[in-house]
Amino acid sequence: MELIAKGKFYRNLANLNNRKLIKAVDETLKQMQNAKDILQIPNLVKMKKFEVHYRIKVAKDYRIGAIIRGNKVWLSCFGHRSNFYKRFP
Repeated sequence: MELIAKGKFYRNLANLNNRKLIKAVDETLKQMQNAKDILQIPNLVKMKKFEVHYRIKVAKDYRIGAIIRGNKVWLSCFGHRSNFYKRFP
């Protein structure tokens, strides 16, 4: 799959200091890139009431917000679950 990251996603990642979390995000992105279709992306859940918005669980309490259309994945935002659902979608 083709990954396209928005500026907000990069800004959210820039604030991280936890090496284990950065490594978990990196591994998740590699798995997404190697996936041939949506079903091969681990911990992917479709957001209710939205057609193309998905969340991907990373580590324990962190989420990646993604918009998936066809074979392209737009990485929209990243954050702790307490704040994530206020900002995405």
